[in-house]
Amino acid sequence: MTLVFNASPLIVLSKAVLLDHFVHLADRVLIPAAVAQEISQAEDPSDPARLWIARHPELIHGSPPVSPFVVAWDLGAGESSVISLASSDPESIAVLDDLAARRCAQAVGLRMTGTLGLILMAKRAGIIPSASSALDAVVSAGLFISTHHIDLIRRSAGE
Repeated sequence: MTLVFNASPLIVLSKAVLLDHFVHLADRVLIPAAVAQEISQAEDPSDPARLWIARHPELIHGSPPVSPFVVAWDLGAGESSVISLASSDPESIAVLDDLAARRCAQAVGLRMTGTLGLILMAKRAGIIPSASSALDAVVSAGLFISTHHIDLIRRSAGE
């Protein structure tokens, strides 16, 4: 399995100090160049995602051209690149939190997940001991999650 990351999951997971664990969920991790560029432009030179990307240049990949169908969704360059790159490999899972990008990915038939889905996958794979702790960490890192979704993820994780 290949995970193709968008910026927001990378940012929140790096701030929550979970990203290094979560990349072990996949055989391969890809970060489109447009996503890496977006993260690298963070004003704070000590931004956790910016530093993480700088330590992992081997994960950065160019993307195939964005299809006219995806262009019509008027997404950001990062989201469009994630969808295009994930579309080029049937083993890929697009990692997107943005609702419009998720809808576009669904419309093109991509497998996808978001930060919450990664937490469940990591818990089920034994990569993290507690989904609840990971949820608390990503919320503390700035990800808004409704109480309903937090409860749903905890139940799904058996916690």
